[in-house]
Amino acid sequence: MSNPSCNVLLIDSTGRGHAIADLFQRSDPSVRVFYGPGNPSVAGERIWTVPDISLSDPGSAVRFCQAHAIDFVFVSHIDALSTGYVDFLKTNGIPTIGPDRAAARLESSKAFTKSLLQRYNVKTARFAVFDRPEPAKCYIRGLGYDVVVKADGLCEGNGAYVCSDQASALQAVDSIMLARAHKDAGNHIVIEERLFGVEISIFALFDGKEFLLFPAALDYKRSDDGNKGVNCDGMGSLSPHPLADKALYREIQTEVLEPLRAAILGEGLKYTGFIYIGAMLCHDGIKVIEINVRFGDSEAEAVLPKVQSNFVRLCEGVLQGTLGSMTLETDDKCYCNVVAAQGPTMRLDEVGREIRYPGWPHGDFEVGCPISGLEAVDRRNSRLFLANVRRDAENSLVTAGGRVLHVTGFGANYAQAVHHAYANIEKIRFKGMSYRSDIGLIYGSVDAMRQRREIPSLPWTWQMPRGALS
Repeated sequence: MSNPSCNVLLIDSTGRGHAIADLFQRSDPSVRVFYGPGNPSVAGERIWTVPDISLSDPGSAVRFCQAHAIDFVFVSHIDALSTGYVDFLKTNGIPTIGPDRAAARLESSKAFTKSLLQRYNVKTARFAVFDRPEPAKCYIRGLGYDVVVKADGLCEGNGAYVCSDQASALQAVDSIMLARAHKDAGNHIVIEERLFGVEISIFALFDGKEFLLFPAALDYKRSDDGNKGVNCDGMGSLSPHPLADKALYREIQTEVLEPLRAAILGEGLKYTGFIYIGAMLCHDGIKVIEINVRFGDSEAEAVLPKVQSNFVRLCEGVLQGTLGSMTLETDDKCYCNVVAAQGPTMRLDEVGREIRYPGWPHGDFEVGCPISGLEAVDRRNSRLFLANVRRDAENSLVTAGGRVLHVTGFGANYAQAVHHAYANIEKIRFKGMSYRSDIGLIYGSVDAMRQRREIPSLPWTWQMPRGALS
């Protein structure tokens, strides 16, 4: 781009959005990032929050672009993507990165994605789709294996029920389709074979023709220690993934990315930007579990800090369709992200009665709890990403949602990364603060690393070979 100073509009409002904004300004000293609707607590030398931009009104973004000479827009929030935000911006002549509404169905409809994977021979679990509960239950009763029951639509990360027996699977059907736990997202359900193995989060940037692979991550999706509790958006992540060696990346390229690229092109989907592929490393190879049409969260906070390439230049490659000739530079550090969530609390109402909140992700949660200790976080060995944080009337930072913030520790190995993450998150306080205490713990032990022979020596720096995906 010709302007010496590049103006980017980032559409997001999450911890992931903060991590992308940070990547923009950290990797390019000339870029200015306008973050909308953003987060008023996110402050950076070249990051400006734009609260007037709405995730549901792309017209607000068009008006801002026209008034502020924006070079391009990067849309990374599923609420905007699934309703055609990108379509509207492009119709108004604004250079935009992100999948259009039709392509966003890869995330907004699990049934659509499973069928597409099947048609293009992308390995995935056996599945069936239902729009009524009784046929779904009959199908479950006839199976000889455990299943995962999923609401078809968007459920903020908690619409998948991993079932260990038939009774829990039948109950999941009732919860989704009869109790309407996820409202209209549960009009259809996907019942798929439960896979066993090690999960892996795969990320790539796509220019409509070619993928540029990013470091993989290990996401901790369960709410409680020991991988217990409920499935949620994620309570923390490690990057690079402990099993991600060069052989695995080659397998990802040939078994996942190449057929997925053929599927996107074969279906005529207009897709640019990040793609997330949740997969399982099974005894018989890698199998795709789900696809999201934006970067994962909590993985973004562990993966994106590794990136050393100029992200503005990579985005220019996306817009110009030249990403296949570019490489990704990463550092050799390990990163551990731990999520601080709004856990259970109790307060008294105006007449002195107790009101109890079970906390996220188990139910309702309190908001407006003052946050302290952020200034004590050591930026020499950790990064802080803010998600559901706002400023109150006195301009103090308070909680504003379920996942409040992310603390990412880093170091030369997992042990250092894990230590720095927990040493810093322990400095932060707010009422009902909750976080898992075991993120990356097994990989932070030298003895455990030596015992797990399948884990390659780490860290190592990986660069995608020039043109490897062409």
